[in-house]
Amino acid sequence: MSKIIVFTNEGFTGRTAEFKNHVHDLEERGFNNAISSLKVIGAPWVAYYEKNFVGKQWVFEEGEYPILDDKESFSSLRMITDELDNPEIQLFEHINYKGREVILREETNLQEIAFSDTASSHKVKGGVWVLYKGVNRQGSQLVSFPGENVPNYVQIGFNDLARHVRPLLPKK
Repeated sequence: MSKIIVFTNEGFTGRTAEFKNHVHDLEERGFNNAISSLKVIGAPWVAYYEKNFVGKQWVFEEGEYPILDDKESFSSLRMITDELDNPEIQLFEHINYKGREVILREETNLQEIAFSDTASSHKVKGGVWVLYKGVNRQGSQLVSFPGENVPNYVQIGFNDLARHVRPLLPKK
């Protein structure tokens, strides 16, 4: 059974709660902007900075996170239940799926394929993808789900900023 266990203090101390389903509003559970460490068992989870799965986001895969640095400002949590096999994302140079495009099926440093700081829209055709503003999985993240096409990065503050992409992989 997949779950996330959250703690109000670093090092897995303080008040704690265990969630096995999406949490649309952490304020209702007494954990809005209060998570300082967490543990993920099973499926990955996405933490959002605003309720109802909007705003900046951060993905957490199975493991323990004793210190979250500046990422404790979470207001909602979403468990990834999507199929992770056969990942595929299509990145486009311009908004509304126009211009030069590239199809990716594996983790890619976009500088290596001359597509860094270029993408302005995308379509996820399979799997769940994480786009990063920095190379080597660094910087802000954009988590994108199958069928969740993003026609315009300008609206979400991610235009021409992606430098690295990777699919979340299924557990072996």
